[in-house]
Order: sequence, then C-alpha cells, then structure tokens
Amino acid sequence: MITDSLKKEMVKKLKILINQLVEGNIENIVSSGFSEITEAEIREELGYYPGKMTLPPNEAYQNWDDEIDIYEVEYKSPPNYEGTFSLYYDKERSDLTLKFNIYVENDNEILIKIRDLDVM
Repeated sequence: MITDSLKKEMVKKLKILINQLVEGNIENIVSSGFSEITEAEIREELGYYPGKMTLPPNEAYQNWDDEIDIYEVEYKSPPNYEGTFSLYYDKERSDLTLKFNIYVENDNEILIKIRDLDVM
C-alpha cells in the first residue's frame, strides 16, 4: 500500500526528474543514475515526438490513475514500485508517457529511474 507520505515523496522526486527532462539535462539524468535506459535511447524517443516538452501543471501530479499511476511491484523486488506519467508538450498533455521504476532504500530514501518512454 502506498501511504500519503510515500506518495508525496514520490511526486517530489518525479517532479525533479521531469524538470530535468524538460530542461534537456538528459546526460545528467543518465550519468547521475536516474535512468535504466541510455542517453541515446532517451533522445531517440523524445526526438520522435513533435513540439516542445513543457512542465506539466501541478494538478497533473495529483491526478492519480489518470495522468500519474504508481503501483506496487509484487512479482519481484526491486524495484518496489513502477509508475507512468503523461508528459506535456506545448503546455498540453501528450500521449508520450514516462515509465519509471521507484526504489525505496533502507532509510526510506526514494530513488526514481526512467524505465522507458512510450506513446500510449
């Protein structure tokens, strides 16, 4: 079960990751260990999508099961959770989806890593 405090921490980390994507800091995302796919794979997927990636509105981070979906991984661990989030282009919700893994460390530190980018 995902507690409210865990949700808040996950969203906080997700916002940081998405801000980095919007800023184009893909090399930094990968070199800092926040991606399970390569820089080239991220750039390739983003290159297929037209327009300019923009920051989502804050409401998007609260719209569980529609724009943001996080669920516990029961078949194997880690990661402890997986999730998806709709990315925004030109200030509009797009069908390009960020897929990510969430790892909860022993001291309840949360680490989010990009698993894939996909049109859904």
